[in-house]
Amino acid sequence: MTELPSRPAPWIDRAVAWLFRHWLASLNLLVGIYAGLPWMSPWLKANGHPVAGEIIFRIYTPLCHQRPERSFCFCGYQVAFCHRCTAFYGGLFIAGMLFSVVRRWIRPAPLTLGALLLVPMALDAGTHIINEILSLGWRGGGDDIGSLNFWLRMITGALAALAMMLVVYPRLERELPAQVQGIGGVQ
Repeated sequence: MTELPSRPAPWIDRAVAWLFRHWLASLNLLVGIYAGLPWMSPWLKANGHPVAGEIIFRIYTPLCHQRPERSFCFCGYQVAFCHRCTAFYGGLFIAGMLFSVVRRWIRPAPLTLGALLLVPMALDAGTHIINEILSLGWRGGGDDIGSLNFWLRMITGALAALAMMLVVYPRLERELPAQVQGIGGVQ
């Protein structure tokens, strides 16, 4: 029987150390791609690539409800995620870029602040779900851009992104680079 090595290959150690040192750039790149691809779907459809646009749209289908009345349109086609997801992931990308500038001066905010910033989204999404299941009519006013519901989705998504920047990112900034010393002798 072949024994497994007790330590990962040195290239794995180097790759993990690099990711830990450059966690913010890596995360910003991934979030930027994730937030930008839904906008590529309608652009591709409008520019003669309907299959590619539809593939992107379908990739996001299990990740967002994609209701047309709660989604932006771009180039005459629906963006692949809703207003709230647009605000959250777009806000998360903006927050990550902003954090890259101010990271030396931001200390981790208390977890209670993060929870408080997430409460509005939980209430907004929760009342939408309850209203739709029970048809209570709580969320009157429509879903059009500029309506109260639209602004609630946008603001609560942005607040959740702010929570990440104030609570999670400073903790990652403190902990991940410090872990490099403990990775298989990588300096």
